[in-house]
Amino acid sequence: MMYNEEEKWTFEKTEEEYEEERQREVRLFQKRVETGGRALNIALIGPSGCGKSSFCNSIMTAFNVEGWREWATTGHYGGLAEQVTHSLLSFPKSDYLGLSALNDYNYPTLVDMNGFNDSSDTMVEELLRIVFFGKLPEEEKLMHAVKLYRSKGIDGLRDHYSKNYEHLKIDRIIFIASATSPLPNRLMEAVRNIARKEDRVIPVFGVLTQKDRINEEDKDYQALEKDFREGLGLPYNRFLLCTTYCDDYDMHHGKSRLDQRHPELDIPILKFMRQVCDPVMKVIKDETEYKMQSPNNTATPNNQVTNEASPNESWATINGRSLPINDAMWIRGLVIAVLINVLLSFMSKSMDISRVCAEQCTGTKCHSGSVQFLCEEQSGFGRIIVTFLSVAVVVGLDIILDKLE
Repeated sequence: MMYNEEEKWTFEKTEEEYEEERQREVRLFQKRVETGGRALNIALIGPSGCGKSSFCNSIMTAFNVEGWREWATTGHYGGLAEQVTHSLLSFPKSDYLGLSALNDYNYPTLVDMNGFNDSSDTMVEELLRIVFFGKLPEEEKLMHAVKLYRSKGIDGLRDHYSKNYEHLKIDRIIFIASATSPLPNRLMEAVRNIARKEDRVIPVFGVLTQKDRINEEDKDYQALEKDFREGLGLPYNRFLLCTTYCDDYDMHHGKSRLDQRHPELDIPILKFMRQVCDPVMKVIKDETEYKMQSPNNTATPNNQVTNEASPNESWATINGRSLPINDAMWIRGLVIAVLINVLLSFMSKSMDISRVCAEQCTGTKCHSGSVQFLCEEQSGFGRIIVTFLSVAVVVGLDIILDKLE
């Protein structure tokens, strides 16, 4: 593990000095979230494994009087954390402050968003719109929305969620990525598109985690930071490079976050969140509501909505509705075509054999033993077997493709 010169210098401070500086930052933050009005809803979004849940816990630890707790479940990709946070989870101030006296302040509600892959297709952008407009019910699995999109298309998805109550309308977006991994450029593009091209424009902030693992003077890191800030359109005051409460940091310092907090981690996060929660920054056209038709779509002369297809997706219009044609549908069509060809061939041969049997056989007896055997094989049972196997292949294929999807 690598630590830069700035952190080596800061380690020379005493714990008392750190705590004094932390308390000063807490007081400055509380001036930004004074009583009155309502608390901001802040969405935290990033790809799996970027340290998003650790950053979420670190924010709440910096706000909390008692120290670190695992409010947002963390873990490795594919484990329990992925299963839990593939739905929308919110953490209002009443969950994490731990001191009733602080409840008068407008500490923000943190909305933990997971389940978004590095993608920027039509479905991902619409799901982001649904979340940012507060239309996705809390703890609802994102996979439910994905299945709805697959079955009813983009119009069905919009129609379903447009009827929901606005529960957690997002006021700020914090995009989180790792300083040691390739950037999720397509997801960054999708977030920027929805946050800034809609009528309701939401301020976007960016965080790179795992500062303790990189050298800030390294050219590769500097190029990554530049791409990250430009990809989200971030000035320096809306960007943070930080280390979060995690196992690696505990091991490096030889003290557990369960027993003792790390004020050196709290301070930069408190400074950053003071900028995020600055009431001077406004959401443009904040009262705008979720619409059935995205402002980015244009209407055709016959009032049909033109949907932007992803690179691996084509569209067909059936009864005036645009439906996606994906790779699985092409595979199903190909297999069914092959099965139909085989059945037609079987039926053609069956008709020829039936004609020979009619000419060579009288009742149940045929002129030749070989013809007798052939005609017996040409029974209805054989046809039933072939038909049953064909149906089984199509059904099995459908199940397998759904699982793969």
